Amino acid sequence: MFRALLLILSVCVSTAAAAPPAAPVSRDDPEPADLGSKRVSTAAGAAVVVTANPLASEAALAVLKADGHAVDALVTAQAVLAVVEPQSSGLGGGGFLLHWDANQQALEVFDGRETAPQRSRPDDFLKPSGEPLSWREATSRLDAIGIPGTVALLWDVHQRDGRLPWATLLEPAIGLARDGFRPSPRLLRSVRLAQRIGVAHSPAFQALYLPGGQPPQPDRLFRNPALARTLQALARDGGSSFYRGALAQRILGELTALQSQEPGFRGWSQADLASYAVVQRPPLCNGFQRLQLCTVPPPSSGGLALLQTLALLNALNGLTAETELNTWQQLVTAQAWADADRLYWVHDPIDAAISTESLLAPAYIQERARTIRDSVFAAPFPGLPPGIAQYPYALPQQGKEQGTTQVSIVDAAGNLASYTASVETVFGSRHLLAGMVMNNQLTDFSFLPTLQGKPIANRRLPGRRPASSMAPTMVFRNGEPILALGSPGGRTIPHVLSRVLLASLIWKEIPARAVALPLLSTRANTLVLEKDPPIPWMIPVEQLKRPDQPLRFQRLGSGIALLQRIDGRWYGAADPRREGTALALPGATKP
Repeated sequence: MFRALLLILSVCVSTAAAAPPAAPVSRDDPEPADLGSKRVSTAAGAAVVVTANPLASEAALAVLKADGHAVDALVTAQAVLAVVEPQSSGLGGGGFLLHWDANQQALEVFDGRETAPQRSRPDDFLKPSGEPLSWREATSRLDAIGIPGTVALLWDVHQRDGRLPWATLLEPAIGLARDGFRPSPRLLRSVRLAQRIGVAHSPAFQALYLPGGQPPQPDRLFRNPALARTLQALARDGGSSFYRGALAQRILGELTALQSQEPGFRGWSQADLASYAVVQRPPLCNGFQRLQLCTVPPPSSGGLALLQTLALLNALNGLTAETELNTWQQLVTAQAWADADRLYWVHDPIDAAISTESLLAPAYIQERARTIRDSVFAAPFPGLPPGIAQYPYALPQQGKEQGTTQVSIVDAAGNLASYTASVETVFGSRHLLAGMVMNNQLTDFSFLPTLQGKPIANRRLPGRRPASSMAPTMVFRNGEPILALGSPGGRTIPHVLSRVLLASLIWKEIPARAVALPLLSTRANTLVLEKDPPIPWMIPVEQLKRPDQPLRFQRLGSGIALLQRIDGRWYGAADPRREGTALALPGATKP
């Protein structure tokens, strides 16, 4: 009871005032953190929704009020986000859904990751000299656009579990695209960042988001008539029309019209769209402190890294208090060594991927922990799981997805949806088709297909899905879900989620503090610590790094959406680093 009272009272977390960050243009941070608000948006009740934008949360909550299923609310939330937060996700992107079916007591993974078209080649991101393209150049190419999976994923889960009509669920997004909405500060900052990265290749983007060279005005309604027409077509003809039918022909026609500006682009065929299929995969689970943690398997590398990080942290005796330096030192170490494995081993499992279970086996984790203790100042390197005698791949050149969003929903019946979606870089490729921002997810493949005579596992091949850091996750106690979460953040996603789970499960923090505590990440040899976190650092952070390790302070682009069941109610908390909003229907959960 006391904890529940604390949860109700602790809805605010102060943020430190700071100047707006300079817009980076690096591969690591193409979509930086915003200043955020001074509040952690929280809500509690029988049904809760947490999204990255208040308009999406309000629309999704209305669906739950109408007795909609969690996947109904998800369809509405993602459609609205495609209109009001197009820099992060949309119909032209892809994602992963972790879904708990309360009636069937079943956990399911739906893989809506983008795929490479059949005309793709491993050397598509190489110059004639054989050198890889620069990151900036690659993100804007038509070759960077993967066959989108978002619409297929939403359509498939709605056809199976949806209660409300598909067309009804798209009405809020249609209205916002057609009639207009006031653009949020984050959307306007993202437009300016896209302009800095480069939009000269996309007249359509310039016309919509930079008319006269200027971003939309914050006090004027912003409309996207082309996207409204696309949403209306989807409402009328169903989600399959995106891949087969008039809408598919429109997408292919507009893409073909752009080919003249990129002579080497081979284009898409009708079969590329028509053959796209959502893949249902078994969840990737691992025990942790008498709980079961479940996430998405490859081609997600983030799920594996998250589970490995927590397993290594336990093996390194890092499950100590949040005020102890040892906790954070071991967390940094575990994150870095888990990254070494996932960046080396993970690729599309269609190509004989290694068993993730072997990379989570207790004996393997203990062996990695011994290696870490014996190599205190060594750079992390991938391990050799049982049964593998030598390294089969070259070390990868890994892309990083950043234009990403998270939606977490629980309905009154206890169905849960943890959904992470992305267009990759801020506004993806900046190309628009049928009013939709198109992804640049194929830059998540390695640009180099081989190195020193060895193939790179995550190389670009036709029909393959690039490795991803997205990792929607749920936690179970005695077979029942007690927590669901996810976050954007590119390569940093498993770093963010491991810290949040540590706060929620080990430090027993309330959701508002769990999402607001400081974040950290290791990138190559550099330790990155969050600058001006919502809750100040409580340790001497300079002592976290190795003697030879560079240290950098910067804002980190997370967007955590957390749901946690406590004392018979679901509590939601949205990351204060973005515009996230948690809303709820009153009442307690079903016993």
